Amino acid sequence: MRLKNVLVVHKMGYSGEEKKTVDVLLAVLKKNKILHRFVSRLEVNHEIVKGRDLIIIVGGDGTFLKVAQFTQDAVPFLCINADPKNTEGFFSTTTAENVEKKLRQIRSRNAKPKKIYRLAAKINGIEIENCTNEYYVGEQKPYDVAKYLLKVGKKAELQKSSGVLVCTAAGSTAWCRGAGGKVLPMNAQKFQYIVREPYVGKLVTTKMKKGVLAKKDMITIVAKGDGIVVVADAIGREHEVKREMKVEIRMSEKPVLLYY
Repeated sequence: MRLKNVLVVHKMGYSGEEKKTVDVLLAVLKKNKILHRFVSRLEVNHEIVKGRDLIIIVGGDGTFLKVAQFTQDAVPFLCINADPKNTEGFFSTTTAENVEKKLRQIRSRNAKPKKIYRLAAKINGIEIENCTNEYYVGEQKPYDVAKYLLKVGKKAELQKSSGVLVCTAAGSTAWCRGAGGKVLPMNAQKFQYIVREPYVGKLVTTKMKKGVLAKKDMITIVAKGDGIVVVADAIGREHEVKREMKVEIRMSEKPVLLYY
């Protein structure tokens, strides 16, 4: 694989250990004559990521999730955990110790990227950024109660809760699991929803609390109150959903490619 147009994205304000990892990577790129552009994650936009042979993330999963929101074409990622002792790094499995070996495997095509299936969302028909882990649909203020109509297939239910998580298979070990979701195989073409802290009273009961859905399925959430937002991967923009506006979520046709 030719590596002549590589984008390297680093997090802002890295520690001493993370600086060492950055220095190791830059030395490896220079040694192997790999042309690259080096930017912070705050500089990333749709134009910068276009047409790259490879995007290298130096930091942690948060940086990867943020940059992935800007990608639409099949650009592969290599994620380097810059500080393995202090960063979980579910997607960031490469380290300073093995990054040169990994790059050689990529160039020689001995490494193949995995498909990470994402979700796509529309608000009243207007597309927003894809998510790699999950969408949160709920009140902007987490202590407020969200009121909405949840539709899954032919079933529909008026609900009050702390919001709804709609999660990918890859994201099923993140917020999803903490909220009581099911852990799915990373490459599964499925997704799931979890209703957070459902309210049950005389007028509102909640039966549709969670479920695993197939690739062809769609979830629709219609706002029945004010203050609801949609956020991708807990780091994206807060998209306002006004009363009676409709959020539609389904599997994206554009997976992320990741050297894992």
